[in-house]
Amino acid sequence: MTAAAPLIEFQDVTKTFRTGRGRPVTALDGVTLGIDEGDVFAIIGYSGAGKSTLVRLINALEPVTSGRVLVDGTDLSTLRERGLREVRRGIGMVFQQFNLLRSRTVFGNVAYPLKIAGWGKAAREKRVAELLGFVGITDKAWHYPGQLSGGQQQRIGIARALATNPKILLADESTSSLDPETTSEVLRLLKRVNTELGVTIVVITHEMDVVREIADKVAVLDSGRVVEQGPVADVFASPKEETTRRFVETVLRDQPRGDDLARIRERHRGRLVATRVGDDRRIGAVLSDALGRHGVRFELVYGGIKELGGRAFGGLTLELLGEESAVDALVAELREVTEVEELVP
Repeated sequence: MTAAAPLIEFQDVTKTFRTGRGRPVTALDGVTLGIDEGDVFAIIGYSGAGKSTLVRLINALEPVTSGRVLVDGTDLSTLRERGLREVRRGIGMVFQQFNLLRSRTVFGNVAYPLKIAGWGKAAREKRVAELLGFVGITDKAWHYPGQLSGGQQQRIGIARALATNPKILLADESTSSLDPETTSEVLRLLKRVNTELGVTIVVITHEMDVVREIADKVAVLDSGRVVEQGPVADVFASPKEETTRRFVETVLRDQPRGDDLARIRERHRGRLVATRVGDDRRIGAVLSDALGRHGVRFELVYGGIKELGGRAFGGLTLELLGEESAVDALVAELREVTEVEELVP
């Protein structure tokens, strides 16, 4: 059986801008990426990685320099403006700073794209009522954005983005300006949009916690290139690139750095090693008889294990105590089943 084509597909895409002095700047460099229908797909990267440029290529606000971007099988580079407008009608957008019309009520903000699309008054009113109920702000219909909290304003933004029944929703740093509790509420709402309405969501973020909470798959951007991609559970459990490892560490906080490492060294004088933990790592079996086989005692001094998608992942920092040659032997055995990093002074 032939697999379905991705709903959104980047084929060796490069995007180059020119600076004020005419020098080329490459924002995206040879990006190949597929986003399947029904996924919540996260694009993560540090500032300047090319995330926002990638979003603007999906809704054709920017043309590619080379390569192809296909949305639902249509090559965007082949379309004129009228065709691009048609594609954009199937793509909703949620912004970091909400981008609401301050002079319009909540009802008016959600109704606005429907009016532009030519919906009749009765149909607009029915659709707005449905959406305000879905996002949980029916009682705020006649308030103005300035009267509402950041979380409530983002709910308006989500309702507005869903107004014309888009197939795709782009969320560009949509929780970056919110506090942690409100962020979780908005992410739960976006997950409902995906599961209950069947909307494919592309989340642009620099926060790995957002990826962990909502995404099915993730691609890591670094300097305009996709350096790693795959199911979130796989990427979290076995990050292969340094950029990805740094992101994963912000969620797990499973390896001591800086002051934490210095404090641990003051209390623990043995060899310190950081190990990865996952369903496919047999670290427990190696450590369970370390004293009997090698004469090495160990103590867990930092780290933890979390679960994602039914899979365990994380990291443990251990103090190993024993003869140097015996510790070497244990470390070698650990390396056979997992990643090991020695935390040297």
